[in-house]
Amino acid sequence: MKPVIGITAFVEDDLSSGLNAAYSKSIIEAGGIPLIIPLGVEADVAQILSLTDGLLLSGGHDVHPFLFGAEPTPKLGKVHPERDSVELALIEAAFIRKMPIFAICRGIQMLNVALGGTVYQDIDSEYHSSKLIKHKQQAARGVATHYVNVTPNTLLHSIIEEEKIAVNSFHHQAVNVLAENLIVAAKSSDGIIEALVHEELPFCLGVQWHPEEQAISGDEVAKKLFTAFVNTCLKFKVER
Repeated sequence: MKPVIGITAFVEDDLSSGLNAAYSKSIIEAGGIPLIIPLGVEADVAQILSLTDGLLLSGGHDVHPFLFGAEPTPKLGKVHPERDSVELALIEAAFIRKMPIFAICRGIQMLNVALGGTVYQDIDSEYHSSKLIKHKQQAARGVATHYVNVTPNTLLHSIIEEEKIAVNSFHHQAVNVLAENLIVAAKSSDGIIEALVHEELPFCLGVQWHPEEQAISGDEVAKKLFTAFVNTCLKFKVER
């Protein structure tokens, strides 16, 4: 018996849905069954999640600033309100069910916004640090390019059992004002929030990097994240 993991789809400009194969491959290798969730299903999220055992919020384009009461800045990228809408509905329904959630890149930003937080629309122009590092790498997707410092006594630390890890990085937005009940689980050396946890759920972890790309490249830390998520989803499946 394997847990079924609902994964939110990447959205093209014509609103067609797709998914980078690294997400589904990482779930499969960790022992789960991936199921892509498309746009337009807001009214049916409760039924969809009744068929799944976990929710993975995938990466993608920018979060619409209207969601956190802001105007668009000059460096805002593409936004798709249709994707925002379905993911907000899924997050709310997953919290009601106390379902395991794994949020990746855009996903960590959506998780924070859904719970009342905000994001930097563009790190380079909005976040001021004398030690600002490169957060949008030009190296291959599976290559780690900077370190993050892991917060002790958090879900993330309990999974990887390390205080410093090397990650890849493909983002120009980031968590700004932290939502209530979310706890910082990792930061980069310049102070950007790289991971969050909500400890009232059995598994609610958001990471700013792309562990799915590192996992399929053989990174053991990234594999641990997917294994822990899928195992928690299996437990949720058995106990619900």
